[in-house]
Formats: sequence, structure tokens, C-alpha cells
Amino acid sequence: MSVIADDPPLSLESLMVYHQAEHAWVAVPSGDDDKPIAYILVYVVHNDGLEGWRCAFIHQVTVSPDYSCRGIGKALIEHVAEWARKNGMRALDLTTFVDVPWNKPYYERLGFLVVDEETLLCNHAVGLRRVILCERQDKVLGNWPRVAMRKSLDN
Repeated sequence: MSVIADDPPLSLESLMVYHQAEHAWVAVPSGDDDKPIAYILVYVVHNDGLEGWRCAFIHQVTVSPDYSCRGIGKALIEHVAEWARKNGMRALDLTTFVDVPWNKPYYERLGFLVVDEETLLCNHAVGLRRVILCERQDKVLGNWPRVAMRKSLDN
């Protein structure tokens, strides 16, 4: 998966789209607002059907290796979960690589569950299904199997 590791970061223009939509959050060390150490990018996925489910899809979570294993990614995800609840969303969705041994277990520890193929066919997952289908067509992401995961926010 060196293609993924060597993939350049998102352009400033791409990041600005998330920023302007207020769908980007950045973590900085205490007392140093000019030094970002992590960020999370989210977009809203609309699902068809009578229930009108909206979910926050976590597009990317990135933490500087110098700050890994300190709970920063978890804190960003928890922040997004609270934002999503306040904005009437029913779940957090994401996709991750099946063959990266720490990805899926990490998200499972945070309360995400794998969305099986049957559930992906339901109306409340149609937006997530669209994301998976787009990823399968992507020239880079489509080279490795991915899994859809969801964390319910119905608390």
C-alpha cells in the first residue's frame, strides 16, 4: 500500500472546501494554535427513504506521527459525534481498509460496527453504499478491499 502512504496530502483548495462548509476540525497542542497536529474531515451523507437519515461521513482522520497514541484521533471523532448529534444526524459512517490490521479494530474500540452487505441495501444506508461504490471505482482506493463501518448516535 505504498501508493497510499506516498499519496500527497490534500491540496489547500480541497481543505478549504471542508473548512468553508464547517466540516473540518483541527487539533493543536496546548498553547500553540499555529501548529496543527491532527485534523478530521467530514461530509454529510443523505440517505433515501421515509426515515430521512442523515449521517456524518468521516472522510479522513490524520494525526501527526509525533502525536500518535495519545487519544487525539479519538477526541476528534468524539467531537464530530457530538456535532453530528446536535445537527440531527443518526450515525457516523466511515470506510477503512480491510487489510490494515489496526484500522478496523481501532474503530471497533470506538464503537463502530461493520455494515454488512445486506444492511448496505437498506434505505438508511444508501448514502454509505454510494460511497463504497465510488471507492471501488477509484484508481487508488479501488485496489484494496475496504469495509464500511457505522456508529449509531441514537442515544
